Amino acid sequence: MRALKIFAAALIFFSPCCLEAVQVPTEEYSKQISLVWKRMSFSESKHFELWTERRDEILAPYALETLEKAYDRIGAVLNNFPGDKIRVEIYRTKEDFSLASTLSDETLERSGAIGICKFKRLMILTPEQLAFGYRWKDTLAHELTHYLINEVSRENCPLWLHEGIAKYLETVWRLDHPEYLSPGNRTELVKAHKDDKLIPFSRMEPSMVYLNNQEEVRLAFSEVAHALHYIDTAFGRNAIRDILLSLGRGRTRDEAFQEVVKMDSKKFEESWKQYLTNENLTESPGAAPDKLTLGSDANEIDELASVDIQGHIRLGDRLRMNGKVEASAVQYQRAVEKEPFNPVALTKLARAQIALGKLREAETSLLTATGANPNYSPAFIVLGKLLVDNKQFAKAKDSFEEANAVNPFNPEIHESLVLIYESLGDAEGIKREKRALETLKN
Repeated sequence: MRALKIFAAALIFFSPCCLEAVQVPTEEYSKQISLVWKRMSFSESKHFELWTERRDEILAPYALETLEKAYDRIGAVLNNFPGDKIRVEIYRTKEDFSLASTLSDETLERSGAIGICKFKRLMILTPEQLAFGYRWKDTLAHELTHYLINEVSRENCPLWLHEGIAKYLETVWRLDHPEYLSPGNRTELVKAHKDDKLIPFSRMEPSMVYLNNQEEVRLAFSEVAHALHYIDTAFGRNAIRDILLSLGRGRTRDEAFQEVVKMDSKKFEESWKQYLTNENLTESPGAAPDKLTLGSDANEIDELASVDIQGHIRLGDRLRMNGKVEASAVQYQRAVEKEPFNPVALTKLARAQIALGKLREAETSLLTATGANPNYSPAFIVLGKLLVDNKQFAKAKDSFEEANAVNPFNPEIHESLVLIYESLGDAEGIKREKRALETLKN
């Protein structure tokens, strides 16, 4: 019964993933979603209620800690601290997430949508349903930002600005300076700008999920996040909140922008493009963009390496399997020479370097891989193991925690963290990781 109390609120809500009034047959939706909720368990913190199915219970301590930090830090940026507890749901399957979000399977596949703030709830898909995981804790912070934006703007925020603020601020819960563009996404943005293929903000409405494909959705997010970087840099972070407050007072988007940044929204878009030109962002050849791949049968070489280097990587793999490690390293090195920031090539090269006893070179390869590819967990795992072997437990902890933030369903991560926390004398960490391992075994 507690789960059904959410329907005391109207089921017509301004959704940041689809900025329009979304009407859902209350009785039918309630009937279908309640069947899913019956399988879920409940945990809570000061400001949040979290609902998960059993296997996803391992996410609960990390999720609630993230949400509370995001509540404090993003809430401070937007000057909004909701009093009522916010309901958060993590869905076990794509089908359940589709039902809960009302986004069709086709929309999910095309857009890569894995989170939504809708019906006054935050909803994400478990990272276990993606081939390579994803930054699910940042996604929770992203959806919370949408929730806060809706309250401050009184549901009057244009889509591109909504998504731009959420993307720009999604890492503020863990970083002083937002990491709003991964090197791979930055590279795509630079290329699109050079080729005059930027997506106009007007094309992003009524929702980014209706753009043509995941590549367009990803580019749109990069654009609007960088536009918010422009606002933050040129006008100060308070300008973000002030625009939302102006919108909340009933101003149009042009009036709000004129009031805060002294230009209407169209001139702002033109000014941002000039700022993008002047900033002269660098490319990172081979760095993987934030590609979201549903399912478990994806091949990382096909998904994350270009055709220009796939041959080198596959030949390197065959040589390594036949015990010719030095020859395999030559092939991986050739791939890296063509794409210096490719995560697959760099991590495979590092494995070969470790086998050859070239530990310093391996660490360099792995630091390059992790620095340019924050969503590629294998590089963090290999780096963490190397650091453990060198008795650098504090650095190893950071590396395995980064891997855990992408793919928390890999038992190897939790096993390694148990050993590291034992070395560091962290009793609470040991307890949490052992509990995660027990859940994964059942």
